[in-house]
Amino acid sequence: MASEVRFGVLSKLLEGAGYRLVRVSGSHHIFEKAGRGLLSIPVHRGKLKPYYVRQVKRIVEAESEGQQDG
Repeated sequence: MASEVRFGVLSKLLEGAGYRLVRVSGSHHIFEKAGRGLLSIPVHRGKLKPYYVRQVKRIVEAESEGQQDG
């Protein structure tokens, strides 16, 4: 299994895509983007599972493609 990723890497990716950290609830970091709703990312010991990085990349890429089309 791939190693875990540091939260800072994912946080910068989300912030670059227009998301902002609105709160932390336990181990979950909650991000928000206008018109997109909330995105909850579980973080443990400053790291997260590669699955969440892939998921966020897909979301950011899909949003990016949607902006180019419209």
